[in-house]
Amino acid sequence: MLRVYKFRLYPTRAQTEALGVLQGRLRYFYNAALQERRDGYKAGVKVTRTTQEKAITGIKHDPECPDYAGVHTHLLQDVVKRLDRAFQAFFDRVKRGQTPGYPRFKNRDRYATFTFKDAGKGNGAAVVAGGARIRLHGIGNVKMKQHRPMEGTLKTIGVTHDNTGHWYAIITREVPAHPLPAVDRAVGVDVGITTFAALSDGAMVENPRPLATARILMERAQRKVSRRKRGSKRRRKARRLLARAHDHVASVRRDFHHKTARSIVRRYDRIAVEDLNVKGLARGMLATAVNDAGWGQFVAILTEKAEEAARVLVRVDPSGTSQECSGCGEVVHKGLSERVHRCPHCGLSMDRDTNAALNIHDRAFAVTRPGRGLRGGASHHANP
Repeated sequence: MLRVYKFRLYPTRAQTEALGVLQGRLRYFYNAALQERRDGYKAGVKVTRTTQEKAITGIKHDPECPDYAGVHTHLLQDVVKRLDRAFQAFFDRVKRGQTPGYPRFKNRDRYATFTFKDAGKGNGAAVVAGGARIRLHGIGNVKMKQHRPMEGTLKTIGVTHDNTGHWYAIITREVPAHPLPAVDRAVGVDVGITTFAALSDGAMVENPRPLATARILMERAQRKVSRRKRGSKRRRKARRLLARAHDHVASVRRDFHHKTARSIVRRYDRIAVEDLNVKGLARGMLATAVNDAGWGQFVAILTEKAEEAARVLVRVDPSGTSQECSGCGEVVHKGLSERVHRCPHCGLSMDRDTNAALNIHDRAFAVTRPGRGLRGGASHHANP
């Protein structure tokens, strides 16, 4: 399996300028490649990823394009690959009948990452000085803060620049699985807003609400941006402070997700979660709370950790898990404000989220409780 490490870079002033210049050239190349595809479509000429990659050698040796002579070929190939992925996603949305969203030209704030795809062989980039520095083609050895050890085989090295003004190395390595000892326990996980997650064994995980906690500071930073004149240095500085506030909230949320997922994976062999349409829920009246909880990121992290630990993770159809009684299987309609499940048929009374978690568990692992039949089913398995 692949594991991605993200480490902070501390380039010198000259290196920072060189990284910015390289980033700008790659962004310009992306926009030029996009324009070529648009012009080719209008002229009835098919322009593909293959044809654009073949043209890279000529561009690097073209005297009219001297800026690209020293740019590593793999970085230009990565640009073409990213553009091709954007078009593939566009065509997929068209086929599904969704709003397609044609690939857009990138401005300075929307093109922040480049990747050396063959760094495992030292081609273009490498980790040097025992992990204290990273060598980048055309840039030199850049100081890196490796805050934890890496394992596995190096595959790729990317460099990204965020809105806070920081540079990071994105290092992908192929690592072996680390199976955890069997504990012979299964659990259903129901994610929510009032409580972040309820487990089928009655345990509750409180919701830290990182965005709501930092709301006052975020609003203050946003007002400061609004008061600054567009295009001014003071506005750019205010935007950077706002970005750092958002980055802090995202870091708190991500840290919570990692710790919660690791705790669940250690305690259970088989884990069941709802196959939620998070994007759809994030467009509803609870959009702010849903985005603050970050269910999609949590499930992705939980899936990754389950795979690494050789645990079974099952996604089930979420339909009716909150309304169905886990004791007898009858449907008991409840509004969002009703936090306790009370079944008039069998007399069961418990927290509604725990009841939903029990239904998720039963659907995933084909459990039939006395007095009821099995309903629903697993949508698909990860790590069967």
